[in-house]
Amino acid sequence: MLRIQKNNIDKWKLLLKVLSDELPENDSYFQRWLNEDPANKSLYKSLKEGQGDDALFDKEQVFRNISNKLSLNTTRKTGWHQTKWFKYATSAVAIVTLFIIAIYHVTREPHLPEVVEKTIFDPGSKKAYLLSMEGEMTDLSQSFEVKKEDGTVISNKSEGIISFQKTDPDKKTIETQTIYVPNSGEYELLLSDGTRVYLNSESRLTFPSYFEGETRQVELQGEAYFEVKKGGKPFVILTPELTVEVLGTSFNINAYETNPYVNTTLVEGNVRVHLAESRKVFQLKPEQNLRLEKSSDEVSVERVNTDIYTAWVKGEFMFRNQPLPEIFAQLERWYDFKIVYENQDIKKMRFTGSALKARPLNYLLDLITSVTDIQYRDEGDKIILY
Repeated sequence: MLRIQKNNIDKWKLLLKVLSDELPENDSYFQRWLNEDPANKSLYKSLKEGQGDDALFDKEQVFRNISNKLSLNTTRKTGWHQTKWFKYATSAVAIVTLFIIAIYHVTREPHLPEVVEKTIFDPGSKKAYLLSMEGEMTDLSQSFEVKKEDGTVISNKSEGIISFQKTDPDKKTIETQTIYVPNSGEYELLLSDGTRVYLNSESRLTFPSYFEGETRQVELQGEAYFEVKKGGKPFVILTPELTVEVLGTSFNINAYETNPYVNTTLVEGNVRVHLAESRKVFQLKPEQNLRLEKSSDEVSVERVNTDIYTAWVKGEFMFRNQPLPEIFAQLERWYDFKIVYENQDIKKMRFTGSALKARPLNYLLDLITSVTDIQYRDEGDKIILY
């Protein structure tokens, strides 16, 4: 039976990614590990089948089941967040156990507890503001249609969608527009070339009313999902850390200023990513994610389950073995609150699960506290974790 050693922790990470659908089962590296030893296949089969076992509802039984499968003589102590294996998440037992518990609670909707009457913070909604060159700010919660001096018709008649259409080819003075989405908001826009953009909370997109010249260029701060209309001109997205160039494709960019990283995730088509601080250029293939660590300028390119990075567009949260600080950063923007860690060890924990964005915040908090020893309390616009 396979045992945990320092030199095979990476194999456990690979196994976890497949179990959590972050990597497909036919991934070449995973298949190579799977075929190295019959025990590997046996272990994977037992863990995969165990995800649907109702007996895994009991936390103690989960720990015993996984420990037995891994042939480990381990006794679970009280207070998960106080134990070394849980704090640092270096043990495969800790990672896989938390993963299976979270999957049970989050994906088995019929067995989840009903949402309590008290709603700490309501979820976000469709809202945004249009900022013009003249400094005018238009609240997009109201429907309107207006023709600008540059011949562009701006229409906001569909709820949550604003469109830009060039109607007068004789007008040459192109206006610059900015869509700003505040905390607890999201919005969709249709650019003049037919490109569709989904803007996440606390995001800003600056673009011309219509495109002229050799490129179609926009500037992004925050997070957006692009469905670029195919055309002869390259579509270029500028962010402070990198530039993404495409012809026609679907992809997601997470470039929040407050994040320690930037993610570019390609769903289909192809993109070229240019790093701002160097001359390095990366060509991404479908289902690949480029992650840039801002502090070190370290770049990694991996094959991923793109649903994890684009679930927000479909009205979902999807987390796969993610650090809690990354998770709460997303929740803070959508529910418009601030998180405070009284217990700093909580930042070292990871969580796997999914839920609809339409649910209130306390629903997700209760999910997390149900599978960990984390507790929380609300104080005004803050959530205190301890």
